[in-house]
Amino acid sequence: MVNNQKKNRVLDIFYRAFKGEELSVSNLASEYEVSTKSITRDINEIKNFLADNRDVVGNSELLYSYQSKTYSLKFNHFLVSKELVAIVKILVGCRALSKEELLELIAKLKNLTDLQDCKLLEQVIRNEMYHYHEVHHDCICKLS
Repeated sequence: MVNNQKKNRVLDIFYRAFKGEELSVSNLASEYEVSTKSITRDINEIKNFLADNRDVVGNSELLYSYQSKTYSLKFNHFLVSKELVAIVKILVGCRALSKEELLELIAKLKNLTDLQDCKLLEQVIRNEMYHYHEVHHDCICKLS
């Protein structure tokens, strides 16, 4: 049972890092009611997994910030905000999708950026979508 709790904790920590959360060892230890050494071992397991599986995860790393005293997951395959804004502007400008389809696609694209950029983009995307007018076609075809 204890081993299962540890596995679940490690997976939960990894998922939280994946979502862009900054991870504090002391906060995690308090939250999971374990020692800071246990959390440090969990983080090291995640770091080792990322290093051992570069062929799958690319150059993803769990990096420590001495300034904020937190770990965060860095991906080299995430889109930075200016790249995502450019893609959204192109999609909006071409008006090839219904508003519903465009919002669905943008939601998927936002998953390819980190949490901080994602929050900054919300307002830009909201403005673009406010002024969006889809082209009405004679032929109705849905993306699938």
